[in-house]
Amino acid sequence: MKRRSARGKAKAPAATEPPARARRYSSPNRGDFHRAPSDVIEALALRALYSYGGAIDTQKRLYEEVMDQLKGEGKDLRIGPERMRTILLSSKRIVVEVRYAARPVSSAIRVCPVCRKPVVEIHNATLDGGKVVAGFKCTSCTFWTPLKRRVPCRYTFRAAR
Repeated sequence: MKRRSARGKAKAPAATEPPARARRYSSPNRGDFHRAPSDVIEALALRALYSYGGAIDTQKRLYEEVMDQLKGEGKDLRIGPERMRTILLSSKRIVVEVRYAARPVSSAIRVCPVCRKPVVEIHNATLDGGKVVAGFKCTSCTFWTPLKRRVPCRYTFRAAR
């Protein structure tokens, strides 16, 4: 049955939605799937790295290898390339090397472009005792940039020794 709003227009009844933290997802094109756990992604990435001789030079290639392994095992697990990268950044068994390109300054950055954690300002002292912002650094990974922005352009993944 439809309800009437304060203005007299009919409203459709509220649909029941799953909780926001649900691990099962549905897509009209891909059907139902689950979000892949971090330890599974780390293990599949290591397997892909060892099959390529210990290193893969692009995020796209590693992502495709991990997705092929997930599909080959017949699991309905999914992961995005950005989430895969952030999982592997925190891994002790995989080293992520980042190459950067310089870009013109557009505005101050608030989140790290590599791991999506907050960044803090790097300050320099002036001769008269004041402070000047010299750049930004990430609070969790090794990313830093001067005021002339450094943007990640290529990720290389290596198995740690």
